[in-house]
Amino acid sequence: MDVNPLGIILVKNGSRGDRLLFRYPFSGEPILETKAKNKRRNPYSLIEESSATTTPLPQTSNISNGKLAGFSDKVMSNLFAVKNELGDKKFELKVNDVRFVGHPVLLNAQEIQDRPQERRRTSTIILFNIVFALKATLDHDAVDCYHDLSMRLGLALRHEEYRCQFLSLEAKIMVAAHDEASQLPEDGQVSPFQLILERSLLAQHLAQVHEELCRSGIVQVRLNKWIEVSFCLPQKVHRSLATGHPVNYEGLLKGLQSLKPYHTLLLLVERSELLRSLSADASPALRRLLYVESPLCPFYTLAADADLTLPQVFMLAGHLVYWGKATVIYPLCSTNVYVLAPNAPTAISSQLTERFSEQFPGSSLHRVLADFSLPSSLSDKCHPMKFSQHQDQVQQVLWLLRHGLLQQLHTYIYLAPPITPDGGISRLSGRDIGGTGQLGSHGTSSPASTSIPTPTVHEPPPLTHDPPSLTPHPNIHHHNDTTRDALHHAAVQLSQPASESDLGSVCSDERSPSPGVSLSTIPDDSVRRQLDTFLSVAEKEMVMKVEAAQNPEDLKLFSKLVMFFRGKHHLEEMMYRANLRRSQLLQIIDKFRQVLYTCQHPDDSLSLTDQTI
Repeated sequence: MDVNPLGIILVKNGSRGDRLLFRYPFSGEPILETKAKNKRRNPYSLIEESSATTTPLPQTSNISNGKLAGFSDKVMSNLFAVKNELGDKKFELKVNDVRFVGHPVLLNAQEIQDRPQERRRTSTIILFNIVFALKATLDHDAVDCYHDLSMRLGLALRHEEYRCQFLSLEAKIMVAAHDEASQLPEDGQVSPFQLILERSLLAQHLAQVHEELCRSGIVQVRLNKWIEVSFCLPQKVHRSLATGHPVNYEGLLKGLQSLKPYHTLLLLVERSELLRSLSADASPALRRLLYVESPLCPFYTLAADADLTLPQVFMLAGHLVYWGKATVIYPLCSTNVYVLAPNAPTAISSQLTERFSEQFPGSSLHRVLADFSLPSSLSDKCHPMKFSQHQDQVQQVLWLLRHGLLQQLHTYIYLAPPITPDGGISRLSGRDIGGTGQLGSHGTSSPASTSIPTPTVHEPPPLTHDPPSLTPHPNIHHHNDTTRDALHHAAVQLSQPASESDLGSVCSDERSPSPGVSLSTIPDDSVRRQLDTFLSVAEKEMVMKVEAAQNPEDLKLFSKLVMFFRGKHHLEEMMYRANLRRSQLLQIIDKFRQVLYTCQHPDDSLSLTDQTI
């Protein structure tokens, strides 16, 4: 959907009445039309130009060639120069296929007059309104963003009016240009808005706002060379990296709330370019974060390197993502599994083909994409003895991720005991293995084998403090108090995220697990209560028939992880939540493979640039 504004309008209301000061874009056509209407009718003409009995057809559209049309200056000044009672509130008006949105600002508000330090000198302007003309079909979230921009510009302009009467001086320039244009002869007619644009600094600011909204969706203007107004139109900035379609705005905001310590940033622009674009008063914390940013390090490592707290890193990362400067991924490692994105442009004439060749001379984009037509890990593509080639392949994968051509797959675990044709549970032997059927609509199960598929990243996705799988099964026959105590114990134990010092176990199998709850301290009756809480009687019976269940330590570890075996948490999340090494997790899944299914599909919670409207 096109979110570009049709125009920007400035009107004022004062002691001398209301008036439209400036509009952009503009043309000379309205002046010619006005003169044609005021032209005296020829009484000797034999052709009847109009008839009193003919009713003109109502106008149903006010958009012409992507611009606002059909409104005279007087009509717009009457519509937008509202009464004082509507000041400092959201203004919204729909006429035919055009929606006007603004934020009228009062200059004689009582709360301002009561403060002597901000009391302004006498001015004839009582209220002004910066209005954006939009298509009526525009989503309401985009309309709210335009209202926010109108309010930002209005407040900054009011500040400058109180500081140095900037608005009053600019209004005099605009009114003088209107008067001068009206006195020009017919053969020298010039649009008054053209004269205003050449003479007025405020008009140039408003034109710059309109142009930047249409070009990039990011506005950075320094009003009166004093106050900087920055604004991002997310519906314009955030487009699918591969297809260019608009991204779901609500999905974007939801993804920004899902940032976790084990995620990381991937810059979509060059770091040097981003640092140059920062204003002089930008946060020093943001600069420190950009200096240490690396797609190989999770947020908790970046926070330690930049001497920041995790909440600060989350806020700065969300800021960069919102402004379209970065996206959130899982740190790059050899176990990550990637596959070609379903919406990736594979046409030979794609513009990305030339850009890839310029970035990596001698390499073919389509050849690299063909390598990921099936799920593949980075370790499968990199030769351990060719370090330089390994570095090139890592940079190519990062380039593909920046442009949305690859998506990462994660391994999820399902507890699914085999079922016999008559509906009963089959007996298991030591040679039985996981199932091979279709598991839901999100992905396919792994083929029958003695080991699970290659796992993915070491950083798990977000998990709420109360996982859905913590709900006890209805087929529990224990006493209510016992069940409640067991559930509370499990929720307290597993809802606490690992500390920053404990997160080392997430990133490498070679690191020891961080201090936590030792499995040897869990009594046997606690293991039984865990299994009874989260498993049905039939499921518990099948689990106990597995050979590994006869080992007390394996059964303890399985009971600790059983709540994650519902297909809602992938391997890396289990590692973080249960504070385990990858090798420990893979071993216990392999030992209980008779009752566990594996499935690979993307993590939708962080698909910030792929959720199109």
